[in-house]
Amino acid sequence: MCLLKKLLVGICLLWTCTPFVQAQDSFVINGQVTGVKDGVAIFLFREDGKVGVTIAKDTIRNGAFLLKGTVKDKTDKLTLLAYDPEFPMMGLAIYATPGATIKVTGDDTYPMTWKVESDVPQQQLVNKFILASRDLWIEYQKNTVQMMKVSSEERKVIKAKNDSISYAIHKNDIALLREMPYSDIWMDKFHQLCNVLTYDKGFPYKAELVNLYKGLSKEQKQTDKGQEIKTFLFPPQTVQIGDIAPDANFYDLQGETHHLSEFSGKYILLDFWSSGCGPCILSIPEMTEVYSQYKDRIEIVSLSLDTKRRWTEASTKEHQIIWSNWNELKGMSGLYAKYGIKGIPFYVLISPQGKVLSMTMGYKKGMFKEWFSELFE
Repeated sequence: MCLLKKLLVGICLLWTCTPFVQAQDSFVINGQVTGVKDGVAIFLFREDGKVGVTIAKDTIRNGAFLLKGTVKDKTDKLTLLAYDPEFPMMGLAIYATPGATIKVTGDDTYPMTWKVESDVPQQQLVNKFILASRDLWIEYQKNTVQMMKVSSEERKVIKAKNDSISYAIHKNDIALLREMPYSDIWMDKFHQLCNVLTYDKGFPYKAELVNLYKGLSKEQKQTDKGQEIKTFLFPPQTVQIGDIAPDANFYDLQGETHHLSEFSGKYILLDFWSSGCGPCILSIPEMTEVYSQYKDRIEIVSLSLDTKRRWTEASTKEHQIIWSNWNELKGMSGLYAKYGIKGIPFYVLISPQGKVLSMTMGYKKGMFKEWFSELFE
């Protein structure tokens, strides 16, 4: 069952106004926890599309930690994680606004259910979901830690317990969604629940999710999350090997529209990627090498799943992509759903006649050299 980094105008403004602006845009998280040993590392991540970027870190000393940051949007969605063998790799959701002072308290090693006190409206809504299933979440976290210490057979038993706990939590979440008015937090939770359907075909509450979807307005259904939710609930027929590869409207970094039909008569390698996907990034040097060698016979089309902002930042500041670098701007709906993708990187090889020849998930060093050598030599 895979989240960045301003322009200064005028010297006088730099000296007279900058400190004030920074103070207004900043937030502080004060942590006070008991039952936790000194030395545990605490990290704070900002979510940007499907990427999490570290923005602050501290170490627990005498039960305290302090995290500071600057708000990038009006409200930043953050995740607090503790790195230690006795802690589950499950994050605490924190929402920050300019000038916010946030208090985090806990008395155990299960940070996802630590108490978050702030005046941020989104935080108060998120807290309702946690409180509705707090005991279940604590048990889930405890089991997650235990799974790392036992044999594979014992892990299967614990996993079965956590699966049962998950269903109980999902049931509570759906009950809350029925009661709560629509908001961004409502939509985020609904999106998370519907996403479960992509990997759990036996999910027992699909009918309830479909009824919630029917209650959305036309505008809500047309949002990015709304379109992805529709794909989760009503997945399209997936492409099979031998089928004609579906085309779509793709956009480059300049906003120009493109289509796969531009490369008719050449092989095409589709590369579904995200800047937060480690193997995707590791594959870039080898793809650069083979593309330089075979670009007269094959076109690589990298299709980013990131938001436009994150994709642009990654492409212009972090990674050098010398082939077609496009984005459908539909996230996990669109072509991603049509290929039935469960994880990235995901590669689709298309023949010069437009037929799907192969589909592969994952990257292993040397695989492109082997593929292209067999294909062309």
